[in-house]
Amino acid sequence: MPRHVNPNKKCRTAHAPYNFVPLPEAVFIVEEGIEVENTRIKPWEQQDRYVPSTKSGWIELEIEALTPLFIRGAVRRNDSGQWDAREVRRRPDAYQTPAGVPAIPGSSLRGMTRNLVEILAFAKIQPVSREKPFYRTVAPDRMGKEYAARMRVGDGVQAGILMRREDHSWEIRPCEVLRVRRDQIGPDTHDRSYPRWECQHNECWVQHDGENVQQFSFKDPQGAEWARATLVLTGHVQNKKREFVFLDPATDGAPIPVPEEIWNRFHDAEQITQWQEKAFPKDKPEKRARRAKGHLRDGEPVFYVIRNRAGPGAPTKELVFLGRAGMFRFPYDLSPADLVPQGLSEAGLDLAEALFGRVSEQGAIKGRVFFEDAMATTEASEEPFEKPLVPQILSAPKATTFQHYLTQDRKEGKDSLTSYLKGDYTAVRGHKLYWHRWNPSEGVSQIKERENHDQKLRSLLEGDNTDTSTSQHTVIQPAKVGTRFSGRIRFENLTEIELGALLSALQLPIGCAHKLGMGKPLGLGSVRLKTRLQVIDRKGRYSAWAPTGATEQDGEQERAAFTKAILEHARGSNETMLEGDDGLWSIARLDALRQLLQWKDRPDRKATAYMGLKEFRNRPVLPTPHAVAGKEEPSWPVDVPRASNGDAGARSQRCRDPRLPVVNDKVRAILTERKEKRGGKVSWRAMHCDSGRTGPLVNSADVPQDKKEGDEVELFVRSLRGGSRSEAMFSWPSKEEVERVAKAKGKSANPRRRRRR
Repeated sequence: MPRHVNPNKKCRTAHAPYNFVPLPEAVFIVEEGIEVENTRIKPWEQQDRYVPSTKSGWIELEIEALTPLFIRGAVRRNDSGQWDAREVRRRPDAYQTPAGVPAIPGSSLRGMTRNLVEILAFAKIQPVSREKPFYRTVAPDRMGKEYAARMRVGDGVQAGILMRREDHSWEIRPCEVLRVRRDQIGPDTHDRSYPRWECQHNECWVQHDGENVQQFSFKDPQGAEWARATLVLTGHVQNKKREFVFLDPATDGAPIPVPEEIWNRFHDAEQITQWQEKAFPKDKPEKRARRAKGHLRDGEPVFYVIRNRAGPGAPTKELVFLGRAGMFRFPYDLSPADLVPQGLSEAGLDLAEALFGRVSEQGAIKGRVFFEDAMATTEASEEPFEKPLVPQILSAPKATTFQHYLTQDRKEGKDSLTSYLKGDYTAVRGHKLYWHRWNPSEGVSQIKERENHDQKLRSLLEGDNTDTSTSQHTVIQPAKVGTRFSGRIRFENLTEIELGALLSALQLPIGCAHKLGMGKPLGLGSVRLKTRLQVIDRKGRYSAWAPTGATEQDGEQERAAFTKAILEHARGSNETMLEGDDGLWSIARLDALRQLLQWKDRPDRKATAYMGLKEFRNRPVLPTPHAVAGKEEPSWPVDVPRASNGDAGARSQRCRDPRLPVVNDKVRAILTERKEKRGGKVSWRAMHCDSGRTGPLVNSADVPQDKKEGDEVELFVRSLRGGSRSEAMFSWPSKEEVERVAKAKGKSANPRRRRRR
């Protein structure tokens, strides 16, 4: 698994309000049950009864807000009984009771706790997006060259009109596209940066020379030398001088089918930008023209790229992607989910799923932990909320910032960065968390919008939709620092290890604090938790009328059981360990979590601030939590991420890494040698990309005939041999081999990995 390497120069070092807990070497699997009193049990399959040797009860929570805390409240009815029709971002009300008492919803507490249990219990990282991110760049670097090459696929960017078929599928009818000067159209084509619908997609007539428009008219001149067309306006850019004209499609042109996958991908929330939503509203160019803001419509002019696919008879044209501008956004080859190592993404039932439940193709499991809302205990005479304010703009996470979200090498320059391109050797960084970053001396002024705050606040509260300066802003009214809340977590039939995991996620090391709610990047949502464990003695409860059966316990026995199980798993899977014995926190990846949760010794606020646009230009790399906190970096395994240049020979040169493969694992390898034996039999040899170990394939006959020497493939490791020869034996992942490996791995819930040398 590729491991992140910190940049070694300040100019290549990024900073952000978030960071990542590294992925584990292996998932802690409980599919075969959890051992209790020398017997393995599966309490998640026994929801209809009290399971002996397990524990039920509740955990009392006391929560103190160390910073302002904001979780937006639900939509309410007004005095006349009508639902509040304001946009969500214009409603400042925090989550609270009908009486106006601040509260924390149980769902928020559950999400926070499960996230920490997943990290502490070495669970799968999920959910991870399976959608491929989009990119568009003209920068003179690797990504810019890659983008330019993709836009030249086939015959390059082409134009057409999108049409809806009778079966409700979609197709593009190709047409010619011309360029027209803006001064030929008229001066009022755009309103600020948005095209005006008096011009956009309007019918027009042109005279042209095959590339450019000589004469342009919105009225039909009634002449044979004039061709009917559609005007297409793209975004306004300073000094932009030309727009597009789409001629009517030829009646004999072969249409290009639009696959449902591409249609849905275009309409993904990540692809449809705020600009597209405003530039292409639902009711333009006519009433209910689109299903939603920013969506495509019947008869819409589009640009597209196609590739030729060999088929029976004649080549067929296959749509690669489409967009509204000549340089539209293009999807990467891979999604974030594709960059989670297979052994981590496809592992069996983990402890977090067993504890909190899951819904998946493997079946549904009901959780055994239940979170109640936590209510504020502030005196009624005190005002619990800050005054409404407009915070600085925050947007959704951007997985396209691959220099932060993916493992990188310390090499200098943008061209060495790994990304979502096929062939790059990289992985997602891990679990994302936000730093604590609050300066008590500045108060809420440190999170307020810096430009025209009071004016923006009035516009948002009064519902002034004409004030475009507030289009990306919101208004909030957080609970004050020092607000205290009281809540409860109930649990049923938990084993010692499960209860220990829950308590470990709630009872953090001294000096650490949790994060809750909205505005975490700005510094909001830091809270301190105190817990009191109440365990129910079922026999005592039901053998008499009066006793509740509940006794207060310290939970040390359960936390020790969980710590022991995780330490055994960490050592067995070759996790990086720190010197000294500090329980869970002696595991390097969990020590990274501890650094991120530090409240008392948190990094300087400037060291965890967002970068400006100018700083982003050179794509600096985000260092690890230890580096940001100024701590010594653990001795992580050497498995350096690498950016591919698409050349198989270059890939084979980089395949020299000290990390050994693991028997029964699927690995990357290079096909190095092909020999033909008597009788037409073929034998292959391969080289493991991470260690340089070479060896034969035991089932060479299964290798597809189109494979050649130098191809990078995925193989299963059958066996290893040490010594100076350093040989391995591989097998092609045929159906039979997949079944054999699955059976071999199923013999142990947590197979120990061969130690690296």
